[in-house]
Amino acid sequence: MLISVSGRYILIAIGILNALIIARLLTPADFGRFSIAVSIIAISSSLRELGISSYLIRIPQLDQAALGRGFAVTMTASLMVGLPIFLARDFFAGFFGEPEIAPLVGLLCANFLIIPPGMGASASLYRQMRFGALNLMLIVTSVMAAVVAIALAATGHGPMSLAIGQVTQYALQLLWFMVIEPRSVFVRPHFRGAREMLRFGVPSTLSGVVNQGGMYATSIVLGRLLGPAAVGFFERGSGLFSIMNNDLVGAIAQVLFVGIARVREQREALAQLFRRSLRILTATIWPAYGVVAALSAPLIELMFGPQWRPATEVLQVLCLAGMISAGYIIYQRLVVAVGAMGRMLAIESAGQGTRLLAAYLLAGFGLGAAAFGTVISMALLGVLYLLAARAYLSADRRVVVMIYLESLLITALTAAPAAAVVAYGPQDLPPFFILAIGGTLSLAAWLSTILLLRHDVADELRDLLSAAIAWRRGTFTRPAPSAKNGGDQGDTP
Repeated sequence: MLISVSGRYILIAIGILNALIIARLLTPADFGRFSIAVSIIAISSSLRELGISSYLIRIPQLDQAALGRGFAVTMTASLMVGLPIFLARDFFAGFFGEPEIAPLVGLLCANFLIIPPGMGASASLYRQMRFGALNLMLIVTSVMAAVVAIALAATGHGPMSLAIGQVTQYALQLLWFMVIEPRSVFVRPHFRGAREMLRFGVPSTLSGVVNQGGMYATSIVLGRLLGPAAVGFFERGSGLFSIMNNDLVGAIAQVLFVGIARVREQREALAQLFRRSLRILTATIWPAYGVVAALSAPLIELMFGPQWRPATEVLQVLCLAGMISAGYIIYQRLVVAVGAMGRMLAIESAGQGTRLLAAYLLAGFGLGAAAFGTVISMALLGVLYLLAARAYLSADRRVVVMIYLESLLITALTAAPAAAVVAYGPQDLPPFFILAIGGTLSLAAWLSTILLLRHDVADELRDLLSAAIAWRRGTFTRPAPSAKNGGDQGDTP
């Protein structure tokens, strides 16, 4: 698991560096306009996928017929969703009173055509557990997209520079898939057997639409009520949260989904995987969120400058939401792996509907209050997913409670040094030194704690270090691929 996540730390660093530079080239209003356009596209993008990626990962055998069927369904859905959005771009601009939103939405609609051809290749690589290749792709394309966006922003292209950078990244990812997994990209589209795929995909899609709507609802509400500058501040704080939530927690979630999908019919193996995964997940993600929350003020000031200080409160509140979501993500992945998509739709509808309502009611009290709507939503989702997962998971409640308490202790001990540096350190200390001192002390505290507790994370770190040493010496060998279908397209070994 940590081998996969390690590559995401590089993505986090790239995202932070890119944000640091862009924040000094664009105004909060510019960034807000781009965020509104992205919100419009993102809410609709779930309709494009139709849950096909998860379907292709979980089916017993991934062959050319399944790949062709998946491509045909997703491309058709993309055209049906993307074209109306493209034609309605001027309406969206008028709704928010921002003419610049129209060309942004128009350009971002190109992603509806670029993403579907690579979906099968992505699923195939996940089934092979080739997380290194996926991470390398994300790193290379992220760097190249960031270079494009920064260059355009520096030459006065405003929010359009971010839109061009995003489209560039997806185009480069498709090119990458064409090179390393061509048989999964160049397929013959057909609709034979699409009914089974849609039975799984439609509830998943509706869940995705609800989820995306909840995620971006706050930005849309703030854009309508308070204007693009408020959206810029909110998205700058939530952007740092998203880097962690998508690039770190998202990576772990996908690894968990593959593992759970394998052993979902074996209750004892599933329970064992659950306990170990929950222990590693919470002992890794919770402390990370805790440290970021403690260092949010100097982090925002160093990265974006003093003009972005209103984003500090947003980041602190969302770190609490992130800790809550990391605590239930395994339950969520289990519900998807067993195919209970109708139940997932009901849960997401309740949770994200609560987020939308809370964002609307709390927006008038400030950015931090609006962000707290996410905390309320995450807490409700955690309870609902826990109740749903109990039907498929035999886990001792006392063990689960002890895991949570242990991870809370690790989080408190890890975040305490960073919080102390911010609260009691010299007030005139530059933000860089606050982050360096607080981050170093917290990292030392985290490593010391997991070693003293003989935590599973310590075992994972030792395995990662051993693999790195073996690779450096040229003695590392990858596990042998499955002999079936060239080593991957069937069940993963």
